[in-house]
Amino acid sequence: MKLFLYMMPLLAIITGFTGCMSTAQHAEFVKTINFSSLDTFRFKHTLVSGMDFRESDELLLEALSEQVIVNELQNRGFEFSDTDADFFAIVKWKKSVSSHVDPFAHIDPYTEVMARRDDTRTRFASRLHLTLEIYETRTQNLFWRKDLPNSFDALQLTEERVVASLARAIENFPQHIVKDPNLPSIE
Repeated sequence: MKLFLYMMPLLAIITGFTGCMSTAQHAEFVKTINFSSLDTFRFKHTLVSGMDFRESDELLLEALSEQVIVNELQNRGFEFSDTDADFFAIVKWKKSVSSHVDPFAHIDPYTEVMARRDDTRTRFASRLHLTLEIYETRTQNLFWRKDLPNSFDALQLTEERVVASLARAIENFPQHIVKDPNLPSIE
């Protein structure tokens, strides 16, 4: 019994540490890049895969993906360019059946997700997974990625949920770096 009492604090520390580590799977910057060289961008396309989507849902995802990502990047100070852009964005939506929902990745508040967790009707459900990838145009290298697994249930697909998911996917992307023309160049 005494051993159990001594092990409880250690177990709590280990559990807390591994809980913090679980967010690493949703990493954002995946490669080092000279961020100050990025001024212009373009939206390349939206990929929709997985289980069948209604055509109207697919069109909604494609239109909103481009609109939200372009607006968010412009709000961060980057300039849109159809040709000769420094980087480009790709949005991927995938619909698949999953058996659980990560309450921290879901678009709904944590308490709502936890309240529905024991509902056997929603345990196995088709859910949408969102991935935003940003590539440097010159090298075609991926440098930024955000995964939002099981963002929301497919039956709950609405314009508001799609926009909120996309905004969440790009929320930590940095602002454009304004270069001071009076500073000497290191190149």
